[in-house]
Amino acid sequence: MSAPDPVLDAIRALVERVAGPSRTPAQAGPETRLTEGYWLDSVELLEVLIACESEFGIAFHDTCDFENGALDTLGTFTYLVRSKLPPPRSDS
Repeated sequence: MSAPDPVLDAIRALVERVAGPSRTPAQAGPETRLTEGYWLDSVELLEVLIACESEFGIAFHDTCDFENGALDTLGTFTYLVRSKLPPPRSDS
């Protein structure tokens, strides 16, 4: 069993809220495709992006952030979001 991933879990919840229960795969994970797994269309993908910007306090750049399959799967999108987050603070 893998360690909990709060960023992945938060993004999964946002995607599932937009997709709705009828389009949420039973075993959704990092490999689940956003368009063919959750069946999100372009407007729904935009909703997810806006929700993530609000939830995580980040901003996406339209000309470079969505290259290289960043919106292909839940995992690739989580990687993109994580790359936008500030580094964790060390308390030392």
